[in-house]
Amino acid sequence: FGPLLDKVKSIMGDGWSDKAYENLQYIIDHPDSKWGRYVERIIRDTDPKVLKAFLMNVFFESGLTGYKQSKINKEKYGINMPWLILIDPTTACNMHCTGCWAAEYGNQLNLSFEELDSVITQGEELGIRAYLFTGGEPLVRKGMISLIQNVSKLPDAPKICLTTNGVLLSDYIDYLYYSSVHDINISLDTLDPLTYESITGEDAIAQVFDSIRECLNLGVNLKINAVPLKGINEEDIPALASLARDNNITVRFIELMPVGCAASYTGISNDKVRRRLDEVYGESKPVESEGGPSTYVAYDGFQGKIGFISPMSHAFCSSCNRLRLTCDGKLKLCLASPMSLDLKALLRSGASDEDISHAIEEAVLTKPAHHEFNSDSFTPDDRNMIGIGG
Repeated sequence: FGPLLDKVKSIMGDGWSDKAYENLQYIIDHPDSKWGRYVERIIRDTDPKVLKAFLMNVFFESGLTGYKQSKINKEKYGINMPWLILIDPTTACNMHCTGCWAAEYGNQLNLSFEELDSVITQGEELGIRAYLFTGGEPLVRKGMISLIQNVSKLPDAPKICLTTNGVLLSDYIDYLYYSSVHDINISLDTLDPLTYESITGEDAIAQVFDSIRECLNLGVNLKINAVPLKGINEEDIPALASLARDNNITVRFIELMPVGCAASYTGISNDKVRRRLDEVYGESKPVESEGGPSTYVAYDGFQGKIGFISPMSHAFCSSCNRLRLTCDGKLKLCLASPMSLDLKALLRSGASDEDISHAIEEAVLTKPAHHEFNSDSFTPDDRNMIGIGG
């Protein structure tokens, strides 16, 4: 493991924190620790050829090569180049959630799976190494598993994530897991069945709980995403956090953004959410971020951790690492901005792969430096959150 750590340092340099290197060194120096035994068991019980392929493809190709490429692009263009793209394969949904209305959208304008494949392929040239499928509800679109399987076979073995409401997840979790989807976000704003039905319009919380259990049984990296809304689910905040106390789950609280019909609701700042959780669970302690928009804290006695995504009170634009592809082919550079690239028009005009790649590159260079949610001049996108890949 010593040579492996040296190789990681030579490639990643200061891209990883000192703490990350310390953790790796700890595992190497303490083979009898919990994590040392865990790694040893994986090595012992896994076919050597499979293990080698896994390490080469997932660790080096996805993690290191992806980071290195995005770092090169950042130095080349002088901006924070994205390495994750949120893909909205459909706006259709089996729910009717408060602040995210889906019924007005159909599937007539959706990109085909062939067109999605083309965009994904071109994105690799810019260092995109992670794909988060969102929606709508991605699992309602026929053929989603096949699309995800195709992405998992890309040469650089990208990281694949899924955001879902969890209602259909238990039916597909085995297919997803064995298609390299090991990171799943479930949108869940309450644990109370009556409140859940009032928010979503459906009596389906039991199915969501089933999906959570299935994810835990498989060892999925599971996150629960909750949007605190004043007068609707604010009393449920401590109960939601208890999922991280009792399970190895990350519960993330996301501040409401004034987009579409969501603008008619009142969100709760994450500063207030954290103060409320501190009152219930004791003083929280900051923990190292995984990158991306979230900040994390830990509470004594918790198996998991609590995350905060705070676009309104603590903008994270300077470290934004993502783009969004809407179901109708718009490449959005910022959720708060109406600026976008119409990739569907390009794809259907007969543009070459080179032309599409160049167009994406040029669009990314115009990515706004920061959002304007809190500005008096902010002009929201006239579509609802579900229509812009949120």
